[in-house]
Amino acid sequence: MIKCIAIDDQLSSIAGLEKYIEETPNMRLVGSYTDPLTALRELQKIETVDVIFMDVQMPQISGLELAKAVRSKTRKLIFTTSHQEYAFEAFEAEGDAYLLKPYGYAKFALTLNRLFGEEMENAEEDTFFLVKNKAEDHKAVLVRYADIIAFESFHNYIKIHTKDKVIIAYLSLKDVKEQLSIKKGFIQLHRAYIIAIEHITHIDGTRITLSNQTTFSVGDIYHNDFRDFISEKLIISSRKK
Repeated sequence: MIKCIAIDDQLSSIAGLEKYIEETPNMRLVGSYTDPLTALRELQKIETVDVIFMDVQMPQISGLELAKAVRSKTRKLIFTTSHQEYAFEAFEAEGDAYLLKPYGYAKFALTLNRLFGEEMENAEEDTFFLVKNKAEDHKAVLVRYADIIAFESFHNYIKIHTKDKVIIAYLSLKDVKEQLSIKKGFIQLHRAYIIAIEHITHIDGTRITLSNQTTFSVGDIYHNDFRDFISEKLIISSRKK
């Protein structure tokens, strides 16, 4: 069980985190604080937790200052803030991730999957992730990597094409690429697609067809990656014609 603590002077932010944690398997909120000084005192009394979610801008003491005092009390530290300019300071304070408010469940889940991987489900191999599906009234759905055919950029969302259905999630291909950096079997060969290699059925020149009949041409900036992929996977006969 991944034990979490939330520190934020805004009750609405605490409530949002509580909801996300409740919806995520193998996670439990063990404490929340709206007063950073109270959090500082209480954290000195407890054993180490797995992750602290900490707001940056708070009265009396900032999250960046508080982080230095309590960093030894948590395995992972995630800063949450409405201000992107604090990203460098968060890194300096040994933050492991940075969630820019307002963030959706998809970004939350991807961040936790990246940090905890196999621990997200009883220490088994990280075989899935969670997103909220716009097509199902934003209900959280479990997506298995083995079922994915492709991720497709779609306005402010992405479409996750699986064997059974299409899931529409509020995140970007950049978010997906960050999450997939630890996963093998996926490649980006077009600005609008990240695809599962095992679902490539035909390659005609630079034209690629997937198992769900999606087709696209390799983008210009991905030609080197495409050549490397072909060189690695193509079996060439040694027999002379």
